[in-house]
Amino acid sequence: MTITRYIAVMLCALAYLFPSLVNAEEHIVNAAAREFKPAIVYIQPGDLVKFTNMTSHNSVTYLIPDGATGWGEKGKLAGSSFITPTLNTEGIYGYVCEPHIGFGMVGVVVVGAVSADEKAAMKERAMAELQGPFKRLIGKINKIKPNK
Repeated sequence: MTITRYIAVMLCALAYLFPSLVNAEEHIVNAAAREFKPAIVYIQPGDLVKFTNMTSHNSVTYLIPDGATGWGEKGKLAGSSFITPTLNTEGIYGYVCEPHIGFGMVGVVVVGAVSADEKAAMKERAMAELQGPFKRLIGKINKIKPNK
């Protein structure tokens, strides 16, 4: 078997075993002076979100769906850019820029289909769990358009 054929077989096997790697999309969120652009991102399970221009910013999840994994490290700046872990669990992920939370620098990633009831439940959870300026995530949750 030639090396080219061997590589082709291996790539086909990987595509078959890990379809989310082949179909995963990367969505870009830019950290502007005091806001994330876009502040609400709708993605599909298996997709990634890349945060750019993160020199003086961070992105830390404060609300995540049950059973999901968040991202970011509290109190630590991200650097120039970073990519979230693969987001496989459907639901609403609320994140903030801790250095600029006072300016309302918050955002939401919506993974998959989210109903009006799920949106309302996450809003209730945010109202119960978040304190002070972190409650600004509620405003972003209010702007989510249910898609189920």
